[in-house]
Amino acid sequence: MVERYSTITLFKKYWNLFSEFKSKIILAVILTLLSVGLLVYAPKLLGRVVNSVLNFFLENEPFYISDSFDELILISIIYIFGYSLKIAVVQIMAKVCEKITANLKYSLNEKLNNVSLNSFNREFSGNLLARINNDVVNVRSFVYDAVTVFLSDFFMIIAVILAAISMDAQLSLIFISVLPVYFIIIYIVHKITVDNYKSYQDISGYQMGVIGVFLPNRFIMNLFNSVGFLNNYFESLISKQKEAFIKSRLYSDITNPIAWLLTYIIQVLLYVVAGYMVIEGTISLGEFSAFVLYLQLFKKPFLSLTNTFNSVRIGFSSLNRVLEILELPDDDNSNSIVLDKDRVVGEIEFRDVSYNNISNFNFKIQHGETINLVGEMKDCLIDLLLLFNKPDNGKILLDGEDISGYSLNSYRRIFGVSLEDDCIVTATVFDNLSYGNVDAEMEEIVETCKFLGVHELIEKSPDGYDSYLIDDYHNFSDGEGKLICVARALISNPKILILNYPNYLSVEKLKTICEGKTSIILTPDETCIDFADKTINLDNL
Repeated sequence: MVERYSTITLFKKYWNLFSEFKSKIILAVILTLLSVGLLVYAPKLLGRVVNSVLNFFLENEPFYISDSFDELILISIIYIFGYSLKIAVVQIMAKVCEKITANLKYSLNEKLNNVSLNSFNREFSGNLLARINNDVVNVRSFVYDAVTVFLSDFFMIIAVILAAISMDAQLSLIFISVLPVYFIIIYIVHKITVDNYKSYQDISGYQMGVIGVFLPNRFIMNLFNSVGFLNNYFESLISKQKEAFIKSRLYSDITNPIAWLLTYIIQVLLYVVAGYMVIEGTISLGEFSAFVLYLQLFKKPFLSLTNTFNSVRIGFSSLNRVLEILELPDDDNSNSIVLDKDRVVGEIEFRDVSYNNISNFNFKIQHGETINLVGEMKDCLIDLLLLFNKPDNGKILLDGEDISGYSLNSYRRIFGVSLEDDCIVTATVFDNLSYGNVDAEMEEIVETCKFLGVHELIEKSPDGYDSYLIDDYHNFSDGEGKLICVARALISNPKILILNYPNYLSVEKLKTICEGKTSIILTPDETCIDFADKTINLDNL
């Protein structure tokens, strides 16, 4: 897959993620600068102590133990305080990162609720889950590393170079000379590998999607002998992922040995040049000791940056994948009208609606009518009514107003729906019954289940209404699971009821359910129910 966003664009996107936490991040950066400054200043003091000791033994200069002891105490305090500041930065950024992660997941959840289902026709659900979980975690890791590791390492390198320059400009060139070479290599590797990192993560998502498709449908796939096809597809993904992994890691792994080689070159040059300068008397042994300490301070962040840049590539690729979801166009919009459910009458009109094989369809459903809906396109018509799709032409009116102007969440709350592809949520029976109406009282739920004939069955379960359900209804039959879905639709107190023909209900019960509501029953033929006020056969249009 091709990278959609440039590196500069992704930097800007990351900055937008930080906007809510600018003050905390600025505080973390300031503390990081203080920590680095203290840790770089300490070797200077230590070098001074070393010089005092050496001058005492070699030059017979006066040496005051109390002064050196005080300086050693000061050095210890500086180190303790410097590393304590690092701990404070870690704490601040941990909280910021968790909040950013929560915000991203919340935004993704909102987006998935407000975009057309057609947006995900080419997406496996497992790939979506990979973006919500894996990629968001990668973004969090990058944000955390950006301040706690990357900036700390970068500031440390700059501070070491500045401190080295203040002591000896010529000797400090040893540190400075390797940086352009290193950053040019890092930049080239980033440009080469970032697309392959994203491709690797895309394929991982598709693999999760394949597993997500196979597990809940394993019996059907075995029945139709489709496992071989699925295995072949999975193997092709593994092959592509292997290729993307090799391309992404081949170049990025080269940077580690290059970084080590550069540090060894610095070390050798420093020892040779600085040693010669000590012999010549250009610098003191204490200054040499300080430069050795600076080398250690320089070496660790210099090597650490290599791993951090790998984190940058993963973080950028992951944010790219998250943005592909977040920046999909919404079905809903901020100017939508919030529908007041209590004021809904329930009158529906299809006015010159065209969609797929439906052409210039006109039909009006009065409040309280029961409609028998027949034909191959009945599911498409319901999708239009529920705003899962939009008509090619024409419009649908609710109580005389175009439904496309309503907010999705407020509009869909007026419906109670139980269709052929009903979904049982992996949760308790009570949760499944009440998630359409979180304020539903237990008494109301029990009364509805008794009426539909599933109360006794639920009570026989080990935990009653607290029994856990999964998508195959667990210890319930398909018909009993469907009744739970019908109960859920009724408990939501709908103004408009849409049911796939519930042949597991008696006609009298079905008739009672429909009383007082605008009801649309999807049936296989015109003779299934004889109490409907109107019948629409979409095949005869």
